Amino acid sequence: MRCAGVVVFLTGCCLAAAGCGSGHDDKPADLPTVDAFNGKLTHNGKPVHFPAGEEVELKVFHEKGWSCGIPIEPDGTFKIGWMPIGKYSAMLNRPSKGKGPPTKYSVPGGFAIKEGQTDYTIELGGGFRP
Repeated sequence: MRCAGVVVFLTGCCLAAAGCGSGHDDKPADLPTVDAFNGKLTHNGKPVHFPAGEEVELKVFHEKGWSCGIPIEPDGTFKIGWMPIGKYSAMLNRPSKGKGPPTKYSVPGGFAIKEGQTDYTIELGGGFRP
C-alpha cells in the first residue's frame, strides 16, 4: 500500500513539473492560445532569485476558469509551451522554510497574455518578501 502511495506522489510531482503547455491533452479547446509563454519575475523592477533546489511555482488562473502551475527557475525565469490568451490572476507558491505550510503570495494586478506576444515580465509588487 505504501508503494502505491509513493507512485501516486511521484506521478503527481512529474505532472506538476511539466507545467502548462507541454503537449498534454489538457489544452482548453474553446480558448485561443499563444505557442509559448516565457519570461521572468521581478520585485520592484529587479530580477527575483530563489535558492537552488527550492521548488517555486507560479499558479495561474485564467479568467474563464482554466488554471495550471508554472515551474520557476532559481533565476526567476520561466519557459513553457502554449498558454491561453486572456487575463490571469496569479499566486506564487514556495515551500516553507522549515516546518509548516508553504508560503503563498498573491501577485497584485495579475497579468494578461496577448496574441502574438511570448515574452513577459511579471512584477511581484512591493508586498513580496524574498
